[in-house]
Amino acid sequence: MSEMSNGSPPYQVAYSELVRNELEKLIARAEERGLGSQVRAAVRKLDHLLHIYPQFGEPLLDLSFVPGQLRIGTVPPLVARYAIYEEQRLVIVTIPISTLPHSGL
Repeated sequence: MSEMSNGSPPYQVAYSELVRNELEKLIARAEERGLGSQVRAAVRKLDHLLHIYPQFGEPLLDLSFVPGQLRIGTVPPLVARYAIYEEQRLVIVTIPISTLPHSGL
């Protein structure tokens, strides 16, 4: 595992099967509308941020059963809701990634 410039290892990011399947559909829909390259670039940027700095999103809820936090992050035109577990350096995305209103998608 490569380390970030500050010496911390990147976060492990897990996407549910539902998220992966819905993301494939979203990319196909974007391709049909001529927005495929924009959406693919946003997916890459979102994934990169989730690996190195998942705190970029806004907090929604502190989790109590296992210490963590639900957050929402936007990389236009995408919106992701995810959980961060700091102690494990783990990010989990279980809710399908959506799009911003008026994004053409």
